[in-house]
Amino acid sequence: MSPCSTHSSFRLLSFVALATLLLLAMTGAVLAAPEVGERPSALFQEAASPTPTLPVGTFAPPVEPTVTAVPPYAAPVTPPEGHDVLNVLLLGSDTDHLAAGRTDALMIVSLNRTAGTASLLSLPRDLFVYVPGWTMQRINTVFAHGEQSGYEGGGYQLLKDTILYNLGIPIHFYAHVDFGGFRQIVDALGGVELTVDCTLEDWRLISPDLDPAVEENWELFTLPVGVHQMDGDLALWYARSRRTTTDFDRGLRQQQLMQAIWRRLVELGLLNQLPDLWGQVTEVVTTDMQLQDLVGLIPLALTIDSSRIAHYTFRAGEDVHSWRTPQGSSVQLPVPERVRQMMYNFMQPPTANRLVQGGPTVEVLNASNVPGLDRVAADRLAWEGFAAVAGGEDGGAFRTVSVVYDYTGRTKGNAIDVLLAVLRMTPEDVIVEPDPNRTVDYRVVLGGSYRSCAHNVALPEPPSNPIEAVAASPVER
Repeated sequence: MSPCSTHSSFRLLSFVALATLLLLAMTGAVLAAPEVGERPSALFQEAASPTPTLPVGTFAPPVEPTVTAVPPYAAPVTPPEGHDVLNVLLLGSDTDHLAAGRTDALMIVSLNRTAGTASLLSLPRDLFVYVPGWTMQRINTVFAHGEQSGYEGGGYQLLKDTILYNLGIPIHFYAHVDFGGFRQIVDALGGVELTVDCTLEDWRLISPDLDPAVEENWELFTLPVGVHQMDGDLALWYARSRRTTTDFDRGLRQQQLMQAIWRRLVELGLLNQLPDLWGQVTEVVTTDMQLQDLVGLIPLALTIDSSRIAHYTFRAGEDVHSWRTPQGSSVQLPVPERVRQMMYNFMQPPTANRLVQGGPTVEVLNASNVPGLDRVAADRLAWEGFAAVAGGEDGGAFRTVSVVYDYTGRTKGNAIDVLLAVLRMTPEDVIVEPDPNRTVDYRVVLGGSYRSCAHNVALPEPPSNPIEAVAASPVER
């Protein structure tokens, strides 16, 4: 089907264009949960009272008992002086009725229009936060509670207030859809191409038309490492699968999918059509943005490249710790100092806090006998800010061990350290051959020993950015 062959396709593509403009692209092992009712370490002390002290005149105290003490208000994190930053909350619900369902996909997109950059932050659906005027609860329940409880401004305002209180990130706009139309959106684009770096296995309907209530209609499906052309059904499965991965990994995959959709939109030349399709956009997506808010983002969406997009997710055991509430719910407790640093980095232009500066150039060659592995590795390096290209097959014999040729001759800087960590290689795998006439900084030749599933590998710490203590103060609405 042509991407623009029907009125229905236009409507679907309009939503994708909106989501893409907002996205401009678009951890360690899982910890064993403590026993039910176990003290949640030192992250939060158990609540002695359901009404702890809160900033007066800003956020309402809880009306229900809390199983942990309410954390202190996180004062707003501000962008660099003089930078024009727009923060948009993207929501995906697990139902066709937005007000009734949980928002199991939550992503904040920070667009720095001064620097021409974007940052994406995925929020775990089980993140345990203080919900103003309610209690401590999972963040994916906030919207429905705001809608059902009569909160002033509804569920969207309650989500904005909750994110501001707990993370210090002011939300300027939101965009909300249910998952039901996602499959049709991808199909209307003619599918998307993705590199998969971790094998996934999960239950999947044999055909999307079959009844999900019938057990025989399901199969255990495996998606191997490699390059895949995904239709809407496979893309939705890829975005939601959790059986062999975690909610943290799922956030990464959702960011990856949105970036693939962005590339497809640019290929089809659809972004410039948004002003003519705005009426149809508002039929598909619930948002408080106006057309004029989006038109100014089109040039940035057309020109931005992956080196100017930063990706953030919470890391299990570092930014959050697993805990089981006395009621038996498994939640993720934020580690305040780690989360605060992440929010600070999130609000900076990616070019200011990248682990690698200047986009070091990398060519990746494949000598592993696994088709497409060079593209998988190149995409993974690009995710961390490298200017990486896939060079195809090495042309020589099969290699058992991967090798990196370092042509820079540099003795300072941590680009090689990051490259090795991302590719799960060691300094012993590096051959130093300084070349002032080099066409790339590094050349990677992948061997059969290469293991691509490396998102949970700890990378070197980014350059330190001291955060000055910000005193909590009333928030202007």
